[in-house]
Amino acid sequence: MRARYRACILSLLVPLVLQGQDIGLLRLNPVTGGRGKADVYGGYEAGGYHPAFAPATLWKAGASAQGTRHGERTSFTGSFSFEQVEGKEQFTSVFLEPGYFPVDVLEFTPGDKTRQTYKLGGGFATTFAEDFVFGVKANYTAANYAKRKDIRYTTYGMDLQVEPTIAFVNNGVGLSAAYVFRKRTETIDAEQVGAATDQSYFAFLDKGMRYGTYQVWDGDGIHLDEAGVGVFPVKEFTHGFSYLIDAPMLAGGMSLLWKHGSVGEKGYDWFRYPGFSWKVFLEGRFQGGHSLRLDLNLQDDQLEESVLDKVTAGGITTPTVYAWNAVSDRAWSSVDLTYAVRFRNGPLKLLRAVLHGGYWDEKSYLMYPYEDRTHRYNGMATLVAAFGFGPVDLNLRVNGGAGAWKDQGLKGGTDAVDSVPFRLTPDWLRKMEYFSTTKAGAGLTLTYHLRSVKGLSLQAEGTWLHGFGIDLLPGADRWSSTVRVGYDF
Repeated sequence: MRARYRACILSLLVPLVLQGQDIGLLRLNPVTGGRGKADVYGGYEAGGYHPAFAPATLWKAGASAQGTRHGERTSFTGSFSFEQVEGKEQFTSVFLEPGYFPVDVLEFTPGDKTRQTYKLGGGFATTFAEDFVFGVKANYTAANYAKRKDIRYTTYGMDLQVEPTIAFVNNGVGLSAAYVFRKRTETIDAEQVGAATDQSYFAFLDKGMRYGTYQVWDGDGIHLDEAGVGVFPVKEFTHGFSYLIDAPMLAGGMSLLWKHGSVGEKGYDWFRYPGFSWKVFLEGRFQGGHSLRLDLNLQDDQLEESVLDKVTAGGITTPTVYAWNAVSDRAWSSVDLTYAVRFRNGPLKLLRAVLHGGYWDEKSYLMYPYEDRTHRYNGMATLVAAFGFGPVDLNLRVNGGAGAWKDQGLKGGTDAVDSVPFRLTPDWLRKMEYFSTTKAGAGLTLTYHLRSVKGLSLQAEGTWLHGFGIDLLPGADRWSSTVRVGYDF
């Protein structure tokens, strides 16, 4: 069996045992020794079919390494990666992952942005009392995202997740349970060269469904340059538990997590948001290399804005929060059904088909008595085929999908209310068009394994995505290319 084919099988199976609660299952069928992989890559992406926050074009380069080693009673795993992305003509969201937090800050000056991402991961699992295993898995991500055109800013992000696990493994069957702790923070440090005026640079603070505050970037309603704070900080803590069962013919698991996030610091608590997520999967494995997997996901969070005042006494100003007002909430769920078959003989190695469905329910009640609500749906089908021809591996992917959305519009107004909540409607409509457009895509990956150097491979990948009936987006196509040099050891 070629080294690359072994790596292909490893890539299909091993990631399942490197996800925190699964760390104990490294001891399920350990083989003394170790294996690893390292690569360097570079890529280019362009085309107008993209969300508003994405760059018109981008260049990226990175490197990664990961390895696993098994001893007589203990297994270790570790990984590291670095990536730098140079994006052109970027604007709107200043966050590292737009849409993750229930608040967002948008700016409107297209410019170049640089993003650097560092990831560290590691863990161990050790056997004690015959069939019992104790393990700990930790993942750490640090990132910075900088724009050098007014308004210029740098976003700093940190994400740490730690999961201690206890497992029982015997005769190829594993049961594990884990406690999950996660801390995630992002801080936006913004500035402008020159004086800000009413004709200068504006920003928008999104409080859900693109309802919010639109004003000069350093205004009190945006909080990018709040007196006494100076930055826009977000922090989030997550606690929960998860469990997993892994047997030769059946696997399954569930996680339930609760989170609490806040925006602000030094007593200036502008927003807070509680939330939870629930995930479950069940996979059946059958003779002949067939498998069927079902994934269910449900997430929910609610955004509350503080009623805050600055109280001055004895020359000292202290921020005081009197109450919290609910301003928006959102819930989303998804279901994925995956069928796969692996072949032992012939050039065809793997066939995988995935059906995906998603539903979003978003509400905004930023200004009493007004309320708005949006329902969104989407579906996607993906087919993947992997082939092996001597020293060449070929991976083909085709996918297609569509979505729909319905916005009820503002309701509940009265003659006594003189104003309505402000909405950044053009950006909202563009976001909905990107989400709901019928789309089709394809991808091709070619990998060549050098015969002269065992374990060394050269890889080229290309992807293409097309949206139909485009009206607001700058284009109907998006394509990317990546070249990679890898080494398996």
